[in-house]
Amino acid sequence: MKVDGCRDDAPEEIVRTHLERLIQSSRFNASEKQKRFLKFIVEQTLQGRATQLKAYTVAIAVYDRPSSFNPQVDPIVRVEAGRLRRALENYYLASNEVSPVRIEIPKGAYVPLFKDTRQSRGGDDWQQKASGRELLLPGPSIVLMPLKNLSGNEERDYFADGLTEELTSELARFQDLSVIAAQSAMHFKDQEADPKKIGQELGVRFLLAGSIRIGIAEIKTTIQLFDTLTAEQVWGMSYKEKLAAVDLIAMQETIAQQVVGSIADHYGLINRRLSKESRKKRPSDLKTYDAVLKFYHYETVLTLESFKQALNALEEAVQLDPNYGLAWAMLGHLHADNHALGFLDRADSLDKALACTKKGMALDKDNQFVQDAITLVHFHRGDKKLFLKSVTETVALNPNAPYIVGVAGWHLCLYGEWERGRDLLAKGMVLNPYHPRWFHLALFMDYYHQGDYENAFAEALKFNYPDLFYDPLMRAAALSRMGKVHEAQKAAEELLELVPDFSSKAKELIGKYVKVPDLIDKIIEGLIPAGLKITKRASREPPFL
Repeated sequence: MKVDGCRDDAPEEIVRTHLERLIQSSRFNASEKQKRFLKFIVEQTLQGRATQLKAYTVAIAVYDRPSSFNPQVDPIVRVEAGRLRRALENYYLASNEVSPVRIEIPKGAYVPLFKDTRQSRGGDDWQQKASGRELLLPGPSIVLMPLKNLSGNEERDYFADGLTEELTSELARFQDLSVIAAQSAMHFKDQEADPKKIGQELGVRFLLAGSIRIGIAEIKTTIQLFDTLTAEQVWGMSYKEKLAAVDLIAMQETIAQQVVGSIADHYGLINRRLSKESRKKRPSDLKTYDAVLKFYHYETVLTLESFKQALNALEEAVQLDPNYGLAWAMLGHLHADNHALGFLDRADSLDKALACTKKGMALDKDNQFVQDAITLVHFHRGDKKLFLKSVTETVALNPNAPYIVGVAGWHLCLYGEWERGRDLLAKGMVLNPYHPRWFHLALFMDYYHQGDYENAFAEALKFNYPDLFYDPLMRAAALSRMGKVHEAQKAAEELLELVPDFSSKAKELIGKYVKVPDLIDKIIEGLIPAGLKITKRASREPPFL
């Protein structure tokens, strides 16, 4: 590992040497388990696996907890981290030795910091850039400030405290988001929040803050998201309810789900902002998490260029960190998409998708996106029984994750499970207004199979991916059914520009996503008046097992 801004000597060797001396020192007052804890998190960080340092992984590796370990029930990792943090602080305070490095564990996190204490470095942090602070925690990180009660009545504190707890609980469901709980920010509670100062002290990129006002007839909640690098407010929302009619507990749950869905989801504000930044970096600058952001960008735009960038970045990522389950799952997801959308001419894409997602499951089976990736592969392999089972298991891991819940509903609709699919898709779209536009493909199919072509056409316009053949296909099929044959023919011409031999492959291409034979027939029947010469009836063999 080479950290930006370091000397020519390898920092990992300095850290390891210091760690061994520290562990052997009689002045380091830590238990053997705590020393094992420290060695584990330092090694994982040096090997580029900091993204996997969660309470769960530490509990399994260090404290021999079973795979059913639940950090919400068993607080051993949080408690031991606090003791280890104090032992380190006491050691450095009492030690007369001038060490070249100081190891610290930020409050609320398990990823250690390595601070250069050499005079020639002027006390700079090895995890800083010369041009500005780099994130101390890997990937997206956020601190939740205790919500303020501005009602002028301390008896109303219970609502602010309850909503703070609900927000913390919902944020913690997103496994790739490092969350610093409100308790770690308590000493900032009565101060005017300075996002930059808080971000630097706690080592986080984003800060979530807010307040509540409860009047005689109304309750108002305001929430803001800040970027601690710039102190810029990047998102905000207010909620108002009539006090007499509101169930306060239900209101807390609704607010927390909507806030977290908007900012922490795969396509929420945090990942959208970080993904935009990652696209400015040269490929040689990419790190493992930047590959994840490349994937998120691809999923948003669905272009050949973004597909190639994400594929290359993730292939490099699994080479750098072969134990990163999420990267393997995303790589499998890309191969599955290639099977369905044909970005690259590779006959073995679905086999590669299965192999990569199985690898991801073996490494990180409790990660909801990893589970979603294997669900996607079952969908494309046409194994409906395994697909339906996997959908249920995926949603159960976090029923309030907008992207995953929406995708589950999307796939269910395309398999003809309309009622359940519509409910989940609608929930995902409500919880996160920044959902991907391709969600509208399933809504188009739902309206089209019902014969509601006006609404189907409206959904086709919302899809808006001009590089994908489904874009003109949906418009052509709906317009011809609406009697607008001339416009349908123009859309069909666009379709043939994207896929010149579409007429000979129509059933196969449509069937990559539409798993309802009668619906495939109906789409083809709608395309024929648009001038496409396609065999009218699709094969009666169902595209699933």
